[in-house]
Amino acid sequence: MISINKKLILIIMVLSLLVLAGCVNLSRDRPITDADVRKGREGLVMDFTENAPPESVFEGSKESPSVFPIAVELQNKGASDIENGLLVFGFEKTYVDFDEDSKQRLIEEDLMDNEGKLKLEIEGKSVFNPNGDEEFITINARAKKIGAQSETHPSTILATACYPYKTVFGSSVCIDTDIYGIRKGEKACDIEDLQFGNGQGAPVAITKVETRMLPDVDENKVKPHFIIHVENKGKGEVINPNLDIVRKACTSESLIYEDFNTLKIIASLSGANLKCKVGEDDSEPAIIRLKDREDLVRCTLEEDIERDRDAYVAPLKIELEYGYTFTISKNIIIEKILTY
Repeated sequence: MISINKKLILIIMVLSLLVLAGCVNLSRDRPITDADVRKGREGLVMDFTENAPPESVFEGSKESPSVFPIAVELQNKGASDIENGLLVFGFEKTYVDFDEDSKQRLIEEDLMDNEGKLKLEIEGKSVFNPNGDEEFITINARAKKIGAQSETHPSTILATACYPYKTVFGSSVCIDTDIYGIRKGEKACDIEDLQFGNGQGAPVAITKVETRMLPDVDENKVKPHFIIHVENKGKGEVINPNLDIVRKACTSESLIYEDFNTLKIIASLSGANLKCKVGEDDSEPAIIRLKDREDLVRCTLEEDIERDRDAYVAPLKIELEYGYTFTISKNIIIEKILTY
C-alpha cells in the first residue's frame, strides 16, 4: 500500500510533467509577430465566385429582363489596411448592364455611388488577424437583346479595383565608420548587402538594401548611405498615391503617363530621417518612377557620425506609399431564346 507522502509525490510529478508538456507546445506554437505579418507579395486578391456570373445567360428585353448574379470575393492578403478604395464593374453596355433594382439597393445601403462605383474598406493582416479580412460583393446584372441574326453573343465582364496601399520595411543594418577597414580588433558587426525575397506583405517590395559609408567634408565624420531597390512584384499597376488619381483610375477619365509607376518613399535610421534622392530629383519625400516595374533610390543620413565610433547595429525603416490597380475578367455567352 502506497503511503500518503508517496501519493503526494506522485501527484506532484504528474502535474510537473503536464506543465512541461504545455511549455513544449507553447514553444512550438509561438505567437505570430509583426515580422511574420509583413511577408508576402500580395495586397488585395480578387476573383469571381463560381457561376456568378454563369457561363451563359439568355437575352432579355425591357418587358422581360434577364437578370443574373455577379459575385466577387475579395481578400486583403497584405499588411496594410485598404481605405478609400473603389471597385467598378465593366460591361459591354450594348448587351449587359446593372440591374437597376440591385444598383438602387446598393446606393441606399451607401455601398455604391450613383455612378456605379463600389466602396472598398478592407483591413489587412495583423498580429490579431494573420489572414486579413475577406468580403463578398454581389450585384445583379441584366442581359439585353442580341442581334436579330445571331443565336449567341460572347461578352466580357470586368471588375477593376483601385486602392491606396503602403509597404513598410524594417531591418537591422550595420553602421561601421571604419571606411577602409584599417581598425584592429573584433567588430560588433560587418557591413553587407541585404536581400529580401519574401516581400513585406504588399505588392511592391524592397528586394535589396546596399549599405555604404560616405566620407564627409569633415574628415573625422562619415555619412551612412543606402541604395534601396524597389520592385512591383504584384500583378497590377502602380499609380500615383494621390487619392484623387487613385480614384480616377477607376473612372472613365484618362490618366497621364506620369500618373503610372509613381510612388513615394520615406526612410529613417534609428529614428533620424534619411534624405532620399532619385536621379537629379531632390524633392521631399522622394518620388520613385518605376521602369520595367523596378527602380532604385539612394538615401543618406543627414546627420554626420564621428569616425572614431565603434561599429554598431541600427534599425532601418522604409515606407513606400502608392496606389494600386488591377482588373479581373470573366467571359460569358448571351443566348437567344429560340422558339422554333
